[in-house]
Amino acid sequence: MAKLTGLAHIGVCVSNMDRSVAFYQDVLGLALEKRFTMANGSELAFLRVGDCTIELICRPGGNVPSAPGQVDHICFDVCDIEPLVERLRAQGVSFLSESVSTMQGGLAGIKNIFLTGPDGERIEFFDQSGAKA
Repeated sequence: MAKLTGLAHIGVCVSNMDRSVAFYQDVLGLALEKRFTMANGSELAFLRVGDCTIELICRPGGNVPSAPGQVDHICFDVCDIEPLVERLRAQGVSFLSESVSTMQGGLAGIKNIFLTGPDGERIEFFDQSGAKA
C-alpha cells in the first residue's frame, strides 16, 4: 500500500541564488549537495544539514512569488544556541529579537530565536537541550 515515508525537502524561493547559497552554506553551515539550472531557466540548489534538505529555487528574473499557503518559517535544531547566535551576530546576521527566549508551557525549557534569510524567509533556531520532560 502506498504511504508517505518521510519529508524529502523544503523548497524556498529566492531572488538571488549566489547570495542565498552563500548564506545557507557559509553563514549557517549547510552542505551544498548539488546546484544546477533546469530547462525552464530556474536555478535549483540543494543544501543539507543532518536529515534535512533545503531546496533553493530561483526562477528566471529572480521573481519570488507571494502565494497562498506560504510557509511561515524553517526551523533548525541546534545545540548550545547562545554561542551560535553570538558567532552569527559577529558575522553581521540580524535576529528578530535581542536575545534567545526560553519557552514555557508545553515547550518549557526549549530555547529559540528567529532571524531572516536573504529574501526575508523566517528561520528559527530551536535548542531542545534544556527541555523539561
